[in-house]
Amino acid sequence: MSAFSDVEQFVKATNRLTRMDELAVLLTEVVEALGFDYVALVHHVHFTTPEAAAKAVQVVDYPEAWHAVVAARGYFTDDPVLAACQKSAAGFLWSDLPTLLSLSARQSEILNSAAACGLAEGFTVPVNVPGEFLGSCSFGVATGRSVPRQSLPAAQYVGCFAFEAARRIQLIEGARDRSAAGAPPRLTQRQFDCVILAAQGKSDWHIAQLLGISGDTVHQHIEMAKRRFGVASRTELVVRALFEAQITFADILR
Repeated sequence: MSAFSDVEQFVKATNRLTRMDELAVLLTEVVEALGFDYVALVHHVHFTTPEAAAKAVQVVDYPEAWHAVVAARGYFTDDPVLAACQKSAAGFLWSDLPTLLSLSARQSEILNSAAACGLAEGFTVPVNVPGEFLGSCSFGVATGRSVPRQSLPAAQYVGCFAFEAARRIQLIEGARDRSAAGAPPRLTQRQFDCVILAAQGKSDWHIAQLLGISGDTVHQHIEMAKRRFGVASRTELVVRALFEAQITFADILR
């Protein structure tokens, strides 16, 4: 079976999944078929926070020794692989990191520590969806093994499709949670209009002129929207509305 046949079968199989643990098993299987040893499908957020645990993707099959080192030394925030995802739209080899970043001493230490834990080389596919956490899908090989370069194009596709499958499954699981906990806050049409204009930097007076309503009414719409999302400032309101997909960057820039 060719690498792209593996990708095709993987994509077809992901369309039937409704649980994240099912995706983890399927992803591990295709990674092995492509010649890799490890995989990590993650949003780039610290998973100790309640919001991250509820909202972010985390499917990781890395050596246990590496998990322990990351936790003990606090490597997450300095990880050069995650930092490089902000510098490239295409997948990259970890050995090419010096061409993407000016590695600090700590970042070099992280790479050396990963190799010592059995995670020597890999290939990472950045995933960036506007309004969401930055994410990536990384494929690793054990220390002493070479990256299967013939599989890199297929790995690029698998990484993208795997992340999209994870996002779809999150929506399914989120719908289950919301049915139990109640629907998430939603903006009314007029609140939406006011939030978009506020995100563009316009004052209550300017928004009132554009919408043909009073400044007091604009203020009330903004305040109601803030209460719905449980935030105290306009900046927080815009961020939360983006995060909850109530507005998009395209709405703001239009």
